[in-house]
Amino acid sequence: MPLESLPSFFTGVSDSSWSHFDLNIASGVAIFFGGQAAVSVFALRPLYGRIWHGWYNAPGCHAIVWALVRTLLQGSSSSYSERLALSLGLDGKEGPQYIASRSGTVMPHTRHLAYVLNKSNWEGKECKPVPVGQRNSPTPMQLIIVDFKKKVLTENDTLPPRSSRHSSLSMIASATSIAACAICASVEDWLSFKMILLGIISSGITSFIMSIGHITLERLKPAHGAPRGDGMLLSDSRIVILRGNEEDVNAVTKGKLRLELKGGGYTVLLCAFIALLQVTLQVVFMPFGSLPGQLMFLLSLLVSGVCNLYLSTNEDDVKSSALIALLNTPEVKTYQAHSRAAAATLASLALCWESSTPPRQVLRAIIPIRQRAWKAWSEFIVENIREKRTHYVWGENKSTKRLDEEESKLLHALIDDAHAAHDQYIKDHNIT
Repeated sequence: MPLESLPSFFTGVSDSSWSHFDLNIASGVAIFFGGQAAVSVFALRPLYGRIWHGWYNAPGCHAIVWALVRTLLQGSSSSYSERLALSLGLDGKEGPQYIASRSGTVMPHTRHLAYVLNKSNWEGKECKPVPVGQRNSPTPMQLIIVDFKKKVLTENDTLPPRSSRHSSLSMIASATSIAACAICASVEDWLSFKMILLGIISSGITSFIMSIGHITLERLKPAHGAPRGDGMLLSDSRIVILRGNEEDVNAVTKGKLRLELKGGGYTVLLCAFIALLQVTLQVVFMPFGSLPGQLMFLLSLLVSGVCNLYLSTNEDDVKSSALIALLNTPEVKTYQAHSRAAAATLASLALCWESSTPPRQVLRAIIPIRQRAWKAWSEFIVENIREKRTHYVWGENKSTKRLDEEESKLLHALIDDAHAAHDQYIKDHNIT
């Protein structure tokens, strides 16, 4: 179809046989779909930090209004920045159990950054999982060693978290909304034109405000003379080893995230008012638009809603990519242990090789060493680490003599796992 005939085509639509379709209700109701996705994407704005994100007519703004109003209505026992981070899901997730290997402290639950670390899909050459062991155990585990070589910055010195994942997706929604505006203008449906433009501007302003927001990390300072914070985050299928100063590890296990906006609570109120104005005017006036205008309005909502839904389904991936920047780029090494025994061996080496931490303490937190085969196996682990042996050694002792045939088979399988893990760790860390 020639470009010059495009306006006449849409002008003729309202007079065609399609005119019996009534989109008045649909154009009003559609605004209220996708509320949760809209809030999720709204919360990602400060993680992207791009002021051109969000300039499109999007559904679900009523949910953003409620999230912002809830932030303002909550008690004054905490700052608005803390409440805002909780309302938008930037903080508040419960992390896994943490066991400090040096102090013996056990935290049944940790805070949001520990949750992010435990759920993160680590990427990059250094983070590619190294397979350890040959046995196909029903309980494989991933072990990640995180070394804090640089100081984790907090408060006003917090590094700006940034992610580039899926960042170009907003351009599709923006282009669709602008094209919908142009088509409405071509058919001289100025009401629909204004309503779509209202959505673009209001969403753009609130997104701009959020994109220049500053996420800060608040942590508790340890007591003077506290030992290093080495320990492990322990979940069913993953162990995350944290090695560094107590203050840096505390940033992960106990740190609180804040979302600071210029203007403070008044800016939150302004964003809520703008979003509420958009929803109210679109609900009231959009049903009076022409059929082509309503179709364009619904098209802009559909494309924007799909983009929001896609970004919200990848929310954890985007957040982990950005929030890990808060930790000042720690060194990461990942292992894919084929068995829990191999993972326990790696954890013991990572936490006990260069410290006086008893390996048995680490092993007991991961595996059931009360059984005779496991107990005999743990004795070999403890001895090899205590003697700082670069080649794994095992033999007969009092514990092995008490084992029956089945337990001896299990012990040999466990020793093979430990041997593979020991050799791999020594090789990767250049220990001689």
